[in-house]
Amino acid sequence: MFIFLPLMAALCVGGPLPETPSFFPEAPEEAERPGRAATEVRTDVGWVGPSQTFHVVVAITPDSQWHVYWKNPGASGGPTEFEIRVPEGFTVGEPQFPRPSIFRSDEGNTYGYGETAAIFIPVTAPEILRDGTVEIEVTTLWLACNKNCVMGEQTKTVEVSTNATMKGPLHKDLQLSKWEEALPKPLDGLAGGIVTAIGSTIYISGESQLRPIRFIGVDQKGLHFEPNSEMIIDGDSFRLPVPVKLDFTAARGDTIVVEGLLLFGRKNTDPSYAVRVEVNSTTNYHNGEGN
Repeated sequence: MFIFLPLMAALCVGGPLPETPSFFPEAPEEAERPGRAATEVRTDVGWVGPSQTFHVVVAITPDSQWHVYWKNPGASGGPTEFEIRVPEGFTVGEPQFPRPSIFRSDEGNTYGYGETAAIFIPVTAPEILRDGTVEIEVTTLWLACNKNCVMGEQTKTVEVSTNATMKGPLHKDLQLSKWEEALPKPLDGLAGGIVTAIGSTIYISGESQLRPIRFIGVDQKGLHFEPNSEMIIDGDSFRLPVPVKLDFTAARGDTIVVEGLLLFGRKNTDPSYAVRVEVNSTTNYHNGEGN
């Protein structure tokens, strides 16, 4: 979850084309960190041009032996969330989280990060810009847990150069490339990847030799994920039924968006894919018709 807060920013008129800086963030110091984690904030562009979409990248690093949580913490914990302040005319999209680890406990599975995780937050500039700089403020809120849990909050700002006519280049440093690689890919990037909604079950299909195959969903108002049904496997092909409990009254609408991650293998570097399907109260749910 994030909160988008418009913020006026002064722009300097005129000036040369901004240079493309190099950026290699250092791991924040762990000593005396009350929230048991710390953040660093950067962007993935050299500068920003009119109508350009770029990313504010928030890297959160928990202390050794501690972990923070994905946007769905699972059986316990609390989600990592953001409050974003951007200049007037800029818009903010949904944060993109990397594949989380699965932590097992007596309460059940939880999902999060025991090492540095970089969340990519898309931001789009307005159609009209002037040469200069703008400032973006990011407040990150998290719950860090080990044997006990503590709340953490940190506010960081990042300055972005602007150009009135030209879109800026993407950074190409190794750290950023590594973080981008950890982000889930679109499901249609998987061979045969497709998701359909039939009645109160979501069906995810595709082809892969990697095992195991798991799905973790994002609970929301009006949506609860039931235990996964048995997967159907035929060679490399699979079909995974995901039962859901839907309450359109609680969702306050005729459509509920079901979202989650399809995970292959056991390592954080193994592939993951973003799953998203809309379920309509009249066509999908009551009549049992797929998308």
